[in-house]
Amino acid sequence: MTRVLRLPVYRRLLTAYAFNELAWSVGTLALAVLIYRQTGSALGSAAFFLSSQFLPAFVSPFFVARLDQRSPRRVLPALYCVEAVLFAALAWLTSRFALVPVLALALCDGVVAIIARALARTATVAALRPAGLLREGNALTNTIFSICFMAGPLIGGVVVATGGTASALLANCGLFAVIALILVTAPGLEGGVDEPEPAAGRLRAALEHVRGHRVLRLLLVLQAFGVVVFTISIPIEVVFAQHTLHAGADGYGALLSGWGAGAVLGSAAFARFRRHAVRVLLALSGTALAAGFGLMAVAPSIAVAVVGAALGGFGNGIEAVAAQTALQEYTPQRWMALVMSLNQSITEAGPGLGILLGGVIAALTSARLAFAVAGAGSLAFAIAVWVLLRPSRMPPPPIEPEPSRAAAGANGAIAPTAATRRETLV
Repeated sequence: MTRVLRLPVYRRLLTAYAFNELAWSVGTLALAVLIYRQTGSALGSAAFFLSSQFLPAFVSPFFVARLDQRSPRRVLPALYCVEAVLFAALAWLTSRFALVPVLALALCDGVVAIIARALARTATVAALRPAGLLREGNALTNTIFSICFMAGPLIGGVVVATGGTASALLANCGLFAVIALILVTAPGLEGGVDEPEPAAGRLRAALEHVRGHRVLRLLLVLQAFGVVVFTISIPIEVVFAQHTLHAGADGYGALLSGWGAGAVLGSAAFARFRRHAVRVLLALSGTALAAGFGLMAVAPSIAVAVVGAALGGFGNGIEAVAAQTALQEYTPQRWMALVMSLNQSITEAGPGLGILLGGVIAALTSARLAFAVAGAGSLAFAIAVWVLLRPSRMPPPPIEPEPSRAAAGANGAIAPTAATRRETLV
């Protein structure tokens, strides 16, 4: 794992990624609190979710198609500066609250955030793949994400409680400005295309590429199905903890903490077994999620439910990075940003359907049955992965031309070997 940290550009991108995920957690919590306090309505909270995550998922790929051929050294810092300005405006609106402008700014930030994530991941792949360190880099990045996923809400809660929502949003403004500074001075963050293709029709061409590539098509379809079934539990966990198990707010917090701890362990497991076939890792993750949801469905106490949540988080920690790694291994660099934006859109929009499904099942029947449905769906995901991605039907991922050794040395890259470049999905 230390080999990947020898790449200066990757170190900068990893630092920016960590700050970005912390900012996302703090900003989401602060805005959710602000909107709920001002409106006193669950509809306001639902409108915030739709504006900040669901709707941007359908818009952002069009913008990625217009930016992905430009130099990331220019585009990424500019995007993070835009986010800094948006959060400054949101902080200003805390004392002049109006729901529509806040939701409009949240929508703009959601679009910019998805674009920035897709382009940052593309730049990361461009730095890691020539050195044969894609899986190592993804493992470390996912571990950092899991840690930030656990720490972000805690930090956000402390900042909001002590300084208010305006302070939290201004802190985010500063974080995004720091990210822009980190990337604008990053060594080796060049890229871009000397003779770019026309932006018009580029997204359609990328979709045609995905449709014509069996592996990419299967991975995205499986990911879409998985995201929906994995998020069925989100709206019912609080009901399950407080009304089914009578564990109160502490029990709900324990469930969330158990899931987060499991996700960290899952990230560590991927790092340890990253050389294994992605088919095996994805099937394992689906099985762990199925076991976790199944245990929660029959849990007689909050302690047993927390164990189930930890199992689910463990599977989730493996699945997210394994699926993304497989997509990156099979996607030519030419289409990387657009495929990453499609995957990001799936992970942002899919929870909307999963949350709706979970809420309806729990309202019509019970929280336990909703967990059981999530478990059955996760098991179906594991089986589908095992059957559809079997070795006999999977070609090895393409090996793109290597950069010259001189160029690799200039970026701090490690010379690839035949063994490291021939990681396969099967």
